[in-house]
Amino acid sequence: MERDFDFVEFVRELVAFESVSADSSRNARTRACAEFLRRSFEQWGFESKLYETKLHPILFAKRDCPSGKPKARILFYGHYDVQPEDPLDKWDWPPFEASVAGGRIRGRGTADNKGPFSCVIWGMLNFLSKHADAPVEIAFMLEGEEEIGSPSMDDFITQHKELISGYDFIALSDTSSVSETCVVTTVGLRGTGSLELKFKGANTDLHSGMYGGAVYNPLQAMFEVCGSLHGPDGFVNIEHFYDDIEPLSDWEREEIKKNESAGKATLERLGLSEFYKQGNFTPDEALRALPTLEFTGVGGGYQGEGSKSVIASECFCKISCRAAAGQSIKKLLELVKKAVLERAPKAVKVEFLESDSTGDPYFVNPKNPPSQKLKSAFEKMEACALEVFGAKPLFLREGASIPLISSIKQKTGLDCLMLGLFQPQDNLHAPNESFSLSMARKGASYYEKFLEALSC
Repeated sequence: MERDFDFVEFVRELVAFESVSADSSRNARTRACAEFLRRSFEQWGFESKLYETKLHPILFAKRDCPSGKPKARILFYGHYDVQPEDPLDKWDWPPFEASVAGGRIRGRGTADNKGPFSCVIWGMLNFLSKHADAPVEIAFMLEGEEEIGSPSMDDFITQHKELISGYDFIALSDTSSVSETCVVTTVGLRGTGSLELKFKGANTDLHSGMYGGAVYNPLQAMFEVCGSLHGPDGFVNIEHFYDDIEPLSDWEREEIKKNESAGKATLERLGLSEFYKQGNFTPDEALRALPTLEFTGVGGGYQGEGSKSVIASECFCKISCRAAAGQSIKKLLELVKKAVLERAPKAVKVEFLESDSTGDPYFVNPKNPPSQKLKSAFEKMEACALEVFGAKPLFLREGASIPLISSIKQKTGLDCLMLGLFQPQDNLHAPNESFSLSMARKGASYYEKFLEALSC
């Protein structure tokens, strides 16, 4: 059984596959990445299979317990797809040619998520090389659509529930940490969903001199409606938008205070003078516990050089919402649509295009987990992180979303242990993405020790 593992070379090979799930012209490269992973797991002695979807295949690789009497069953999750590399001119190195410099491996996907799930593999292989007969069942589920909202995962989980539900819990490293000495165990994720709003006026573009002031400009209508969706206090100005939120407990507020990710250093790194303010919530509290409504795109009217005296017949904006723990993302999107229709002038028509890629929020209380097995896993996770990183992990909700985690919880009852390995300076989703090799080594060491603890 081949188990020699060169982390840098493995990630270098993964990065070379331009597995941009949003770009259909790269479907062949995305599939080639999945095939490479399938072959790799077979070489490591796993039963490895690709499950077809309407878009990109899902890899499921498993290693059964040799004795048939496992003390733990763990399912690792990751994703092999990546964000587009645009804007290419902002990169200081080729995005799909991984290179090593300054103690970092550089390239698209190195931090999100090819580097982190490769740390899991590295630690797992180290563990199995020393404990070939360990009483644990280990499986990996790697998908190719996370960066577009995991549209195939819901059907996959429904159709293959028995494949997943037999495990004790899911573990992943697709979340963030503050630093290599201050790692975060993510206990909550916000739900995510999006809308595109199209505002329509006349059936053709109009001369702004001949019709200006007599015809309601769709751009004006859109700006007025969008401007009304937030209040001067920073909160979303939609009735019931904050209903059903799982409030922050005292221990969570204390953990947040230890983190201070939204501090002065972050402002300087982002080139900002201050953070957005929502009532009495600190930026860190708001990031982790409040829902959001953000404008992520807008278009309409003349976009070329110079000016053009025209009232556009239509325009659009894109809205992304995040649902806080306890909420329903679909309910939030319905509230947004209702508010837009009520506030739009009657002279302008509004149409909605809702994305199929939505996901509800997720939250698990590590202080009061739903099972003894999960309680034990959290305790072992904490002890292993202390040994490897030099400090106990912070238990924090995160503002980002991994849609399938809530779907798995709803369909199988499984919870998720999430240890963050990428850091703010890694530039995931942005040009010049990279991943710390020191963090990679620590991540591998953590997973090796975690599997040892589970098998005892």
